[in-house]
Amino acid sequence: EAGSQDSIVTLLGKNKRAARNAYTRKSARRPENSEGEGRLKRVLRKIGGLLRRREKTPRNEVREREKDAPRPRGGLHRVAALTLLLILAAGMLFGACRLSLWLYGQATSSSFFATRHIDISGNVRLTRDMVLEYAGIKEGDNCLAVGISDIERRLRATPWVAEASVKRLLPDRFVIRLKERMPSFWVQKDKTLYYANERGEIIAPVESENFLSLPTLHLEADTEASLPYLARLMTDMQSGGLPVEASAIASVSVSAAKGIEVYLEDRELRLSIATDDWAGNIARLGVTLSDLARRQELRYVREVRASDNSVWVILNRAAG
Repeated sequence: EAGSQDSIVTLLGKNKRAARNAYTRKSARRPENSEGEGRLKRVLRKIGGLLRRREKTPRNEVREREKDAPRPRGGLHRVAALTLLLILAAGMLFGACRLSLWLYGQATSSSFFATRHIDISGNVRLTRDMVLEYAGIKEGDNCLAVGISDIERRLRATPWVAEASVKRLLPDRFVIRLKERMPSFWVQKDKTLYYANERGEIIAPVESENFLSLPTLHLEADTEASLPYLARLMTDMQSGGLPVEASAIASVSVSAAKGIEVYLEDRELRLSIATDDWAGNIARLGVTLSDLARRQELRYVREVRASDNSVWVILNRAAG
């Protein structure tokens, strides 16, 4: 029995050592497995990191682009607000235009603004009816429906009107001021007799409704340089520098040889004035005419000519 127990103890001891040795060997192999598992995990982590980097790179670029680009949400809000304001402004403007048109239509058709008074000043040759006809306006027309610029344009387009101004006084009055072209001569052209101004420029045909007796103007060829002296002649007569009444003049002739010639029909007297040294010739002619009138010798004179710093007096044959 003692031997059997020793053998059992010995067997148990062997088993324990065998179990301990087996555990030791197992424990010794575990580090290798753990190290292998660690390497595998590290490789997998590296692969996973590379994959994550590839996935993250586009997102980062998109984020950077989004940072550089303006945020669309605020821009959309501003565009929407601006669009709304424009729509509101357009609506208000459209409504105001419609209201204005409606008010204008009511005003231009209202009898409250009917023309009742038309004041005209400055017309000498033109009658009131002629002015109204040229202007294209009459009493009863709506004041607001008449264009001021249109009236002035029509008046200036007429041959007699040099300047025109029109003023509208609401609710029912117009004021028209004119400056007419004043005729100084008759001029015959193409078998028609015309009124002409002091420069010889044609104004309008001579008609019975605006008849005015004036001196006849005769223009010879190549006398354009002498035409300005016609106005000086009329001015000198009005100022008394030349003692001749305009109503006594029957005709005026302009020639290159004699200058300006004035014929007084009632005295059968011709006055010739050279255009060179015009002021001196007018002064000498005026003194001579005054002296002849004082001595009552004008009835014997046929022509008085002022030229070259001298005055020549030509007697008629009856005077001998």
